[in-house]
Amino acid sequence: MKKIMACMTIGLFSLPAMASDAYGDPFEGWGFVKDDWQVVCDNTLTCRAAGYAEEDQLDTSASILLTVLPKVSLPSATVQFLPEVPKQNNTEAELWLNGKNYGEIQADADGYTYDLSPQQTKYLINQARLNTKIEIKVGSERWTISDKGMSAVLLKLDETQGRVGTPLALVSKSSPHQQTPKSAKAKPVIKKAYAYADNKQLDSSKLVYFQKNINKWVDIDAKQLVGSEDDMGDCELVNPKTEAYQRMQEYGAGRLGWEFTAVDAKHTLASHLCWQGAYNESSGYWLINHDKPSKPKLITTAGNDYSDGEIWATHKDRGLGDCWNHAIWVWNGQTFAKSEDSSSGMCRGFAGGAWDLPTYVSEVVKNDSKAQ
Repeated sequence: MKKIMACMTIGLFSLPAMASDAYGDPFEGWGFVKDDWQVVCDNTLTCRAAGYAEEDQLDTSASILLTVLPKVSLPSATVQFLPEVPKQNNTEAELWLNGKNYGEIQADADGYTYDLSPQQTKYLINQARLNTKIEIKVGSERWTISDKGMSAVLLKLDETQGRVGTPLALVSKSSPHQQTPKSAKAKPVIKKAYAYADNKQLDSSKLVYFQKNINKWVDIDAKQLVGSEDDMGDCELVNPKTEAYQRMQEYGAGRLGWEFTAVDAKHTLASHLCWQGAYNESSGYWLINHDKPSKPKLITTAGNDYSDGEIWATHKDRGLGDCWNHAIWVWNGQTFAKSEDSSSGMCRGFAGGAWDLPTYVSEVVKNDSKAQ
């Protein structure tokens, strides 16, 4: 049956339906997920493991983030609470594991997050393969973090960073399948090039030329864009023959048509709405090189906006509490290079999501000199 456009994210941000079985690649979307835990790694091999309360305990829940650098034995551990920890006459927040008090956790300067000490973090990780009741207590109040999926997620982290069977392993020191610990990778450096201001008008003759030919230059019948009989493609609304396009026309909803934006003297961005739902929409962005206009380069079908030499993609995921996916492509003078890709973690009640969990990071160096 033909899929109906909904408020799900697609393409770059697609996620499988939540299930009790583990799924996912640590370098994509929500990463590797098992029950109430997830691990997301970025291109430098820094991994972040997050644990949440069970879905039926979100009224007073906490989330913990373990940030693990390659070849560093112990993660840093940060906790935040929902709702925020009340200030009760200097009563401190304490870590409890299986009913035992492991001491106070230290509040950060922001007043919203708390840090576990290295010794507390070690105690927590040592409990990962056991059934563990994880609680944060402040006076008579308590917040819970589920242990379901913690062991599987930390094992996946060990595998990703090459820790299995080594003294650096978080949960797999005794494994006979010994790996070699991997080193951290350097951040890619992107030299951001000069781009026209947002109000720069495209030359009228070029605009007419692009409008006349863009549907010839872009293969709007490509399966990648419009999909098949059973699956929706990444950009159904680019093709007037698709059911989605015809429905939009019938109801007069949204904007359908190509838009052209001057990037610099030699390049133009062509964009077209790809899909639209109750909470999300995305557009495709193609880069036109004026020297070879008949071969536009597809940058993404998940974009939302272009400004100041950057294409942005921001999409909301479904779940209790808003959580988000975010990506940016930066103009480097020749193409738009991806500079960021991240999510705010699983939708577990935290407004805007609990954490920043990148799968791709870079260093952007700005160059303000004008292109010739």
